[in-house]
Formats: sequence, structure tokens, C-alpha cells
Amino acid sequence: MMSLKRLVAISRKEFHHVTRDPRTLLLVLVAPAFLLMMLAYVFAFDVDQFSVVVLDQDRTDVSRRYIADLTGDGVFEVVSYLNSYDEIERLMQAGRAKVALVIPHGVTANLLAGRSAEVQAVIDGVDSITGQQAAAQLEARSRTFSLKLLPVARIPASGFIDIRTLAWYNPSIKSLNSMVPGLIGVVLIMPTLALALAFAREKELGSFEGLASTPIRGVEYLFGKILTYLGFGMVSLIPILIAAQAWFQVPLHGTLVDLAVVTLAYFFASFGLAMLVVNFVKSQQAAMLIMILVFFIPSFFLTGLIVPIDTSSPAMAVVSGVLPASHYVVLARGVFLKGLPLVEFAGPIALLIIIGTATLTLSLAVFKKRIS
Repeated sequence: MMSLKRLVAISRKEFHHVTRDPRTLLLVLVAPAFLLMMLAYVFAFDVDQFSVVVLDQDRTDVSRRYIADLTGDGVFEVVSYLNSYDEIERLMQAGRAKVALVIPHGVTANLLAGRSAEVQAVIDGVDSITGQQAAAQLEARSRTFSLKLLPVARIPASGFIDIRTLAWYNPSIKSLNSMVPGLIGVVLIMPTLALALAFAREKELGSFEGLASTPIRGVEYLFGKILTYLGFGMVSLIPILIAAQAWFQVPLHGTLVDLAVVTLAYFFASFGLAMLVVNFVKSQQAAMLIMILVFFIPSFFLTGLIVPIDTSSPAMAVVSGVLPASHYVVLARGVFLKGLPLVEFAGPIALLIIIGTATLTLSLAVFKKRIS
């Protein structure tokens, strides 16, 4: 017969075990809520804001009402009004606009004459999910505006606005072309994980403390380990490229040198952040858990890989900005699909270098303190 006293004793023992072990406490209390926040994005691919630039060549009251109707609820946010078609490419390459709306001459005349009027929507196909949703939203809103125009125009019939979509950089808006370059940043977390586990393993086995009696300096130890895994990480880029191009047929419009440079910057930031984190854990199990929660899962949902980064939330913007994968998604897609030169990547590369420098400096400071 089950003893209530023994049952309570076992329960009390396990309670003390959980509360005294930060890893277990994290796993049972914090991890479920964290995973819920992350995994909820799997079922929430809706994009609630699109940055748009407008080239209004018609310049009539109807065209202005059309723009106001599209942007009235804030889903389409006009970031710039253009004077020429050539300005579109510059803004899209800089990532300032996801959609360019081109309203040609004669749109109002065609509508009031009962004819369809063509309006061009240039979509940035680098982000396929955003591009597809933007095209669908524009088409639905344009048809609604055309229906509302009937009583305003006071004519028995009017034409409809016909959205002609043109996708740049990924003409078919194929999701694989967008996802594969972004996913490279996720899979390249593996060399970072291997570095973190190697560091934690030496601490777990006790060889870490033995460094105090050797002439090895902290900077030599850290950078010696980093250089090894950096070399293996760069070599792992070769089969990744083969898979991306030969199997998934993703075009590489940039150069291999460009891809190698942005990947080096990514590894520099990732290794620095990983070394800083694992300085505070004592086992491989804890290091694995931390790496999954800090690097792997957020890389799917907080880096712009699936849906754009939510910049309306300051906390989300800060977290995304600290994650190296957020910047590598932009860089990898830019190299593969846009073929931009390195000078166009100066901002994201500089941020990765800053993250790597700051975290490696802190890692070295913590490391010196622990072995002294």
C-alpha cells in the first residue's frame, strides 16, 4: 500500500533538487513560457506592416485618395514619395522599402471611362512571405477602393484598378530562394555550439582550473580555441554552398569572397557571444540548453528569417539586434539574391564586429578573473 509519508518525502526531496539546481529550475519554470513565445510565431506568419514608396505620375485627386485609402490604417506605411522610377532600386537595395507603388499617367481617366487601370507594384522578393502578403493585400485593397469609387465618381460604371505585380531579386517569389540563404545563419550555429561544448567540457572535467598553473594566457587560450572552430566553420560553408546551389537551385548573384567575408564577421560575433555565455556555466548539459534557448530557437523567429523583425517593440528590437543571426539573414540574402557589393553591407558587418569585439572583451575579462 502506498505510503503518504514516503510520497511527501520524495516530493520534498525533488522540490529541493529543482530549486537548488538553476538549470532544472530554468527548464521547468522559464523554458515553457519562452518556448511558447517563440513557437507561437510558427502559427502567426501575418505581416502587419509594409514599408512602401510611391511614384504617383497621375497626380490627381483620385490617385491621392487611392494612396490615402491604402495607407489609412498603417498597414502600408509610405516612407518616401519618388520623382523617378530609378529611385526604386536604390531604396530597395538599402532595405528601406518592401513595396514600390507606381501609379502611371491616365489611371484616373481610365477609371472614370469605365476601363481597367493598371498600377504596378514592385515587390522585394528577397522576403517571400512578406512579398506574397503585400501583393495580396494590395490587390484586395485596390479592388475595394474601385468599388468605393463608384458613388464618389457619380457615374453608373467605372473600371477597376488592376495591380500588376513585379517581384525583384526573386521573380517567382519562391520561398526556397528566400529561406535557404537565411537558414544558412541558423545551421552555422553548429560550429558555435561545438565551441561552447568544448569550452564547457574542459571546465566540467577540471582541466579548465589547471590553466592557472600554466604559462598560457587567457587571450591565447580563447583565441586558440576560436581559430580552430573558425577554420572548421568556414570549411563547412563549402557543402552548404553545394546544397544551396546544386540541390535547392538558389542563385548566387554575389561573389564567394563577399559570402566568405560576411560569414567571418558572423562567426566572430557568434563565437564572442557564445564564449561570454558559457563562461557562466559549468557543464555541457547547461551549455547545450543555453545555446538552444539563446541562439537556436530565437534564430528562427526573432531574426527576420520568417517574418520581419517587430521594430514597434523596443524590447524585441534590442533582442533581435543583439542576435548575430539577425544581421546575417540580411547579409546572406543580399549576397545570394541581390548580389550587392560589400560596401552596401557596411552597417550589418560593423554591427557584427561590434558585437564580437564587445563580447570577446567581456569573455576575456571574466575568463582572467576565473583562472586567477
